[in-house]
Amino acid sequence: MDITYYLQTFDHFVIYLAISLVLFLIGTYIFKLLTPYSERAQIKNGNTAVTLKLLGKMAGLVVVLQSAIRSSINLVDLAIWALIAIVIQIVLHLVIEYIFTRNTSLAKEVENGNVAVGLFLGGVSVLVGMIVAATISY
Repeated sequence: MDITYYLQTFDHFVIYLAISLVLFLIGTYIFKLLTPYSERAQIKNGNTAVTLKLLGKMAGLVVVLQSAIRSSINLVDLAIWALIAIVIQIVLHLVIEYIFTRNTSLAKEVENGNVAVGLFLGGVSVLVGMIVAATISY
């Protein structure tokens, strides 16, 4: 085991980690902007449905970022693929959520604490993230 290799590449690890965390925060913030209620306040008040939905969104973003990291050839490539994937994931999530909101407001259901709806929407975010992540390859 050559420890010098790890010491020489540690800076790359830190840079990729920092960029990935920033991209994760950007994606999470965009999702936050699209939510008609304060997720922070709802979670503080113990709303499990909101927590499940938010965790699903975050997990979906992580899956997408993980794929972008593995497929990127440099930092610019990582940023481009990650941003494209985040936007696509958000659009697909909104389309899917809209399809299932013909007769009811799923956002209102989650805000009211409907755990089944929160889990469903969080799960959709993870599944969409997995599909988007699978498409990022060379």
